[in-house]
Amino acid sequence: MKIAIPTYRRYHQLGEKTLNFLHTMKGFTHSDITIFVADDYEYLRYVSLYPEYHIVIGEKGIKNARNFIMKYYDKDEYIVSLDDDIECLESMGDDYSDLFVRGERELRKTGLTLWGVNPVKNTFFMQKQKYTSTSLKFCIGQMFGFINKKYKLTVEVKEDYEFCILNYMNYGGILRFNQVAVKSKMYASGGVGSKKDRWEVNETATAYLREMYPEYCVIVRGGDQFAELRLSHFHRFSEGHYLS
Repeated sequence: MKIAIPTYRRYHQLGEKTLNFLHTMKGFTHSDITIFVADDYEYLRYVSLYPEYHIVIGEKGIKNARNFIMKYYDKDEYIVSLDDDIECLESMGDDYSDLFVRGERELRKTGLTLWGVNPVKNTFFMQKQKYTSTSLKFCIGQMFGFINKKYKLTVEVKEDYEFCILNYMNYGGILRFNQVAVKSKMYASGGVGSKKDRWEVNETATAYLREMYPEYCVIVRGGDQFAELRLSHFHRFSEGHYLS
């Protein structure tokens, strides 16, 4: 198991949140953790704060960072990716300290290549869902585990949707732990993405994914007209569909 943390300008938050959170989790050692930063300047900042961690200069931007991480690790290696501001897990009461281990075990057993958690931190909503599912349900990019197939992501935002679709369409399903979610602050300052000025790039990415994968997603809009994707969780493969 390898732990990958892409980070950008969250020098103290990384330690206060994600690195602290990892102390509560099982199945890996300190040497399995790698922090991926954007450039030389970021490297110097982070290494001064976390000299005991393995820090690698990757690429700036979440799409580029994720692609770099997939290139960095070996094919078929099991990787858990976490954002740099994870505070804790929120669940229906079960102990998920071994979630990373459970995730790998289930992926190896089922032949699937991606697991994730519920993007909605709502206990009323979560308790109505099955413990796990393997249909095309969104696994948010804040935290997920995968068998590295070295995909190349193509969109600057919504890259986690693209990653879900790629793993689903090539391996027949994605595993989601429906009764656990991640607590963090979406679009906080710093980080590898910010909501400010994202309207145009979001519109482009959403339209592109809909055009590329019409069988797997649709576009929806909320009251602010911000484009979102909804994955087709009722999708079923036709008989004889080839799985990689």
